[in-house]
Amino acid sequence: MFESPTAHPSPHSMAMASAPPIGHLDVDGASGAASGSGSGFGGGGGGATEAVEMDPSSGASFFSAEFKRHDDLKQMLDSSKDSLKLEAMKRIIGMVARGRDAGDLFPAVVKNVVSKNIEVKKLVYVYLTRYAEEQQDLALLSISTFQRALKDPNQLIRASALRVLSSIRVPVIVPIVMLAIRDSAVDMSPFVRKTAAHAIPKLYSLDPDQKEELVSVIEKLLGDRTTLVVGSAVMAFEEV
Repeated sequence: MFESPTAHPSPHSMAMASAPPIGHLDVDGASGAASGSGSGFGGGGGGATEAVEMDPSSGASFFSAEFKRHDDLKQMLDSSKDSLKLEAMKRIIGMVARGRDAGDLFPAVVKNVVSKNIEVKKLVYVYLTRYAEEQQDLALLSISTFQRALKDPNQLIRASALRVLSSIRVPVIVPIVMLAIRDSAVDMSPFVRKTAAHAIPKLYSLDPDQKEELVSVIEKLLGDRTTLVVGSAVMAFEEV
C-alpha cells in the first residue's frame, strides 16, 4: 500500500485557519473589553479599596476630619471666651441648616444654656429646640435651667425655653410643661403667648388627660387682642 504524502499547508492557509471568523472577533472583542473593564473595577477591587483608604479625600478621611472639626467645636464651647462660644454655635447652627447631623454635640451645647451672653443663649436654644426630642435624657438634666429661662427678660429666650420643654416627650414632666403653658399664655409678649398655643397640641399628644385644662387655656388665648395669638389658638383648638 502506498501512504499518501503528508500535506504541508501553505502559510496562507495556516493564517486563514488560525484566524477566527469575523463575527467571533466582534463578540469576543466586546466581551473581552467588558471583562477587562470589569476586572479593572471588580477584579481589581482590592487595589481600588486600597486607593480609597490611602486617598486623603476618601470617605474615611472625611469622617476623620469631621470628627476633628466636632472636637474643635467642643473645645470652643468649653472656652471661657464668649467670642469662641458664639463662633462655635454659629458653625453648629450652620451645620444643622445644611442638613448635617450635629446631635453628638448636644452635651457640649446644653452646658451653655446658662451663658450670660444673649447671642450665645439664643443660638443654644435654637439648637436645643431641634435636638431636645432626640436627646431626652440629656435634656431632662437641664429641666430646672429651662424653667428659670421661662422668666428671662428676653421674650425670645422665654419662648425658646417653652419650645424646648414641650419637645421633651417624657410623661414625668407633664405637670411642669402644663404650668409653663399656663404661665406663658398670660405672658406680656404676644410672641410668647403664640408659642404657648403651639405647645398645647404637643402636650395633648403626650398626655390626652390634660385636655380639659388645655381647652381652658385655649379659650383664654382665643380672647387675645393680638391676631397672631388668636390664629395659633384656633389651630391648637382644632388639634385638641
